[in-house]
Amino acid sequence: MLFETLNQTSLLVKFLVLGFLSGLFFDVGNFIKFLFANKKLPCVIIDFLCTILCLLVYFWGNLKFNYGQLRFYPLLIFFTSFIFERFTLGKIIAKIYLVCYNQLNKLKNKIKEKLNRGKTNKKS
Repeated sequence: MLFETLNQTSLLVKFLVLGFLSGLFFDVGNFIKFLFANKKLPCVIIDFLCTILCLLVYFWGNLKFNYGQLRFYPLLIFFTSFIFERFTLGKIIAKIYLVCYNQLNKLKNKIKEKLNRGKTNKKS
């Protein structure tokens, strides 16, 4: 067997993992955008940084595991696992973020309400 075909299975697994982890970068970026209340400038900057980070991860993995050879199947595997993560685990993580964010807002509103009651009672 040729050397190039010997490591294709391990290369497949490594690029699957790298693509999946790159999808997690976008999950973290979406959470940060959610905290910024989806304002346009921070959203654009965060999307840009996440995209650059994913490209750097891909090229680092390509350089480290594929010896710098640009081939179609590692790119296809990387983006397929990236998209798979975004449509499976990414949706679950987004729902968890939303629940946590709503609970924190309710807690914050209760604290503000109690503080406002205390101030109005002191004025009376």
